[in-house]
Amino acid sequence: MNYELKRFLLLLLSLLLICSFAFAAPPVQAQTKICLYCGAETASDLCDQCHELAEAWTCISCGTRNLSDTCNQCGLERQASLEKQAADPRPQLAFPAVRFLAAAGDPASLLRLGQFYEKGIGVGKDIDQAVSCLRRAGEAGYAPAWIYLGRLYDAGVDMKQDPAEALNCYRKAADLGSPEGNWYIGSFYEEGTVLERNYGLAMDYYYMAAEAGDADAWMSVAYFYLVGNGVDIDKDKALEYYLKAAEAGSHLACDYLGYLYMTGSIVPQDTQKALEWYRKAADLGNPRSMYALGYAYQCGQGVEISMEEALRWYEKAALAGHPTALIVYNAFK
Repeated sequence: MNYELKRFLLLLLSLLLICSFAFAAPPVQAQTKICLYCGAETASDLCDQCHELAEAWTCISCGTRNLSDTCNQCGLERQASLEKQAADPRPQLAFPAVRFLAAAGDPASLLRLGQFYEKGIGVGKDIDQAVSCLRRAGEAGYAPAWIYLGRLYDAGVDMKQDPAEALNCYRKAADLGSPEGNWYIGSFYEEGTVLERNYGLAMDYYYMAAEAGDADAWMSVAYFYLVGNGVDIDKDKALEYYLKAAEAGSHLACDYLGYLYMTGSIVPQDTQKALEWYRKAADLGNPRSMYALGYAYQCGQGVEISMEEALRWYEKAALAGHPTALIVYNAFK
């Protein structure tokens, strides 16, 4: 066999081997990405869902569409824009950034994505996916995720109620320094669920939570003195702690003080002081106090009757989530 023929046969053999490897190799899987326009998962540069360029981001400050890491119009960095977008209270606007940042492991975004899965916002309702996102956020050291997951296990909505697992989540949050986690542990000792009832330990955890910055926890301390849970009944001390909670910024305490002064419980009845506390609570976003102010203006309770003011407060209460304010607002509108 001459040299040219050998060379031809070797080349042919090589080509056959290359082809056989090509056909035997598994197909390369296209890497999925999160579309920054609609938040859908896509395997191509053009989003399969909205057909926009998946990697293009819209600057939260000026609305310019960009591909580079810095906005061409105002200079805002992409990461800063996405973080600001993800924190927006409007779910439809926040969703693409939340899903993108969650895919990168951002704990706060994982928490919010878990909430989206829980409620079916932007994605199909999926409690298993919600729990998975929340656990990933918690395991990354984000205490609010353990608190939220604990509440889900506590409530048992769309999932099996599991108080023991709820307590486990609250303990994990407390271990990360969460005052709220300590408050929840105290509530388990107070109620005697999962843990044996122990008012002394409950009070200890409430104090820990309050002193670490949980203003509402002072209300739990106040309640113990009001009803005598593990301590002697002391209404003056109860009032002292309700005031401490209010001064620390608890809208619940401000609202409750409004109720106490309006009804004359613990303290002498004083409608003007009641309205002052209701206003403070309303300014802090408390829907019940907003409703109470609407009722005061409707009935002339410490103020001149004004249906215009009453409707204004009923509307605020409805928008803040008061369960009956919308009915009252529509009845008098």
